Amino acid sequence: MRRRRPRNTEKRPAASPEAHESAAGPPEARRGGSREMAFWDHVYELRRRLLLVAVVALACGAAAYFFYPVIFAAIREVLAGSLEGRLYITEIAEGFLTRLKVSAVLGLLGSLPLLLFEATVFVFPALRRRERVFLLTGVMGTFLLFGGGVAFAYAAVLPLSVRFLGSSVFFPDRVSPLLSYGRFIHFFFQFLVGFGLCFEFPVVILLLLKFGAVSMRRLISVSRYVVVGCFLVAAILTPPDVASQLLLALPMLVLYGLTLVIGKLLGLGRQGGAETVERADDVRNRPW
Repeated sequence: MRRRRPRNTEKRPAASPEAHESAAGPPEARRGGSREMAFWDHVYELRRRLLLVAVVALACGAAAYFFYPVIFAAIREVLAGSLEGRLYITEIAEGFLTRLKVSAVLGLLGSLPLLLFEATVFVFPALRRRERVFLLTGVMGTFLLFGGGVAFAYAAVLPLSVRFLGSSVFFPDRVSPLLSYGRFIHFFFQFLVGFGLCFEFPVVILLLLKFGAVSMRRLISVSRYVVVGCFLVAAILTPPDVASQLLLALPMLVLYGLTLVIGKLLGLGRQGGAETVERADDVRNRPW
């Protein structure tokens, strides 16, 4: 009969942490691999969001091209009562190219809210609670200010400017106006987008105050230069008539004053550069 071998009851020594680390690889490689995976995950997510925005922009552009007669009827309302309400085509491809450009511009403007939303959602997890509140407020303010500037220009400023510039007082005898269709459409959108962008500057000022780039005292001390700058921007973006320049410069000055009041109520821009250094140290020490 065969004898059974006695079992080895001795306990094997547990593997040391060094052995596990050597088997798994150096810590730098492990950390680098996880960071690399996280980085590419963010890249893929960003690509997916940008593709969605591009698809929406194409859809809005296609809808604008299809409903262009309705859009042009709204544009033509600006000419009511001035220049006989007539536009002329001076080139063979002007009609098609103008319709294509208008569709592209409206497609980009139509996808702008989605772009702001996707950008907000993308960076939202990396922010703290106060930063999230500030970001959401800034995005909503950006959208409302741009839309308010465009609506104000379309309803009040642009008809007045067209009526003033198209007055028969500026045309000598036996001279009739011949307004180009493509150039007027370009002027129309340049006017509206210019007003919308000018109404965005309170958001820029609040961001500068938030991140300590400027102080409240500094903004108050340069108010005289801001007044000159507002009238200079109005002179560049608007037609050469006093009414349009005033209707752009005065709202910008009002928005500047309201921005200073809001910044003071929120306690922004008190410490200036020291606050910037403190915030930079906080971001540097934050665990990513």
